[in-house]
Amino acid sequence: MAAKRSVPKFHRKTPAVRREALVDATLRCLKQYGHEGVSVRRISAAAGVSIGLINHHFPSKSGLVAEAYETLALSLQDSTRRQAENRAVAPRARLSGFFRASFAPDILDPALFNVWLVFWSMVAHSPEIRAVHDRTYRKYRSMLESLLGQLSQSDAAPPFKLRPAGIALSALLDGLWVELSLSPGTFKPREAIALCEDWVSALCNGAFPRLLRNAGARKPPSRRKS
Repeated sequence: MAAKRSVPKFHRKTPAVRREALVDATLRCLKQYGHEGVSVRRISAAAGVSIGLINHHFPSKSGLVAEAYETLALSLQDSTRRQAENRAVAPRARLSGFFRASFAPDILDPALFNVWLVFWSMVAHSPEIRAVHDRTYRKYRSMLESLLGQLSQSDAAPPFKLRPAGIALSALLDGLWVELSLSPGTFKPREAIALCEDWVSALCNGAFPRLLRNAGARKPPSRRKS
């Protein structure tokens, strides 16, 4: 009697796997087509599923784009944070690692910048995307405040206010990144890193009185006349 052939069972993909695949397809479409990539038809084709399946897993197109936004933002934040988690080096060196990671080639990918432009253009009109923007920005700033707090606790800098310092450093990083993405020939990533290092040096020397907890906590050393 011949043995029965085993027939592989059909495994239905879980909702989590489906959602992940749709988010991945959304990011691919945005990288390739920019604003035109925010099309349910394009996304469904890229994911190899029907439009109805997208509607089944996400309440709206904005909901899908918002999840793609959060996925990308958290992924990049995790990548840069890992570069600054080396406890074997001093807090200042951890910040330097963070700066280098912030201007790495994959972060400065023009296609990636196009994706961010799409996200930002939808923030003002989509409550879901606005909520994601606010959450991810808070997390990013919290990461900067943690690194700056470690610097302050190491006595490498005078006591300063973490919240405004984090906002200022975030603005510097974002501004340099945007300009590098828009006009990569204007300056080099190493120059952007050097500017961030100079900002931290100025902070350590007490050059930003409004950021200090006590205005007279530390002043830059005076130069004596010869």
